[in-house]
Amino acid sequence: MKLDNFRYKCAIFDMDGTILDSMPMWKGVADRYLCDKGIFVTGSVWENVKRLNLIQTAQYFRSEFHISDSIEKICDDIRKIIYVEYANNMQLKDGALELLQRLNELNVPCVLATATDRKCVDVCLERLDIAKYFKKIYTCLELNTSKKEPLIFIKSAEYCGATPQESLVFEDALHCIRTAKRAGFNVCAVYDKNTEEITEPPHTERELILHLADEFII
Repeated sequence: MKLDNFRYKCAIFDMDGTILDSMPMWKGVADRYLCDKGIFVTGSVWENVKRLNLIQTAQYFRSEFHISDSIEKICDDIRKIIYVEYANNMQLKDGALELLQRLNELNVPCVLATATDRKCVDVCLERLDIAKYFKKIYTCLELNTSKKEPLIFIKSAEYCGATPQESLVFEDALHCIRTAKRAGFNVCAVYDKNTEEITEPPHTERELILHLADEFII
């Protein structure tokens, strides 16, 4: 996309898969947890847990791998693995820093709208020194919502004094893009390797995203 003629009043950014190259980490979290428990599986369990929330994942581990820990303990252990990755290893996607810097130069207010836990967000943004580029940060947990609903996008636009039609949402995930579009937002689709999966045959997520988005970073 071209920024020289940026026509929107605000930019709303997803974090994972959009500005952070985090999907490889998420694909490996379940295997890391099981490995720490001394459980080694053939292949990855990602396909079985990728559409589950944390509690559902913990329940799956208890039933499938006969882990005796409580659901709360399993969730806490998984959170610790995730936090370490955000605190030490997560990196920006190519071009993400330059995009944020350019929008800052153009005086375009940027908001981060993420489903990631606040502790992980804060420690990662501080390490990467990019918190300064965001006027506001919203998390789904703090708003008691998910990206199946447009609330986090609406709040982000309102904070900047913009309507959905005056805002541009940067997202990589199909279901989030659909939510933003239904609420009247413009969307810039950010390519992530994860979108090459065929989740709604015969199309890949990327094909469906390209049909929906207004702008593209590919």
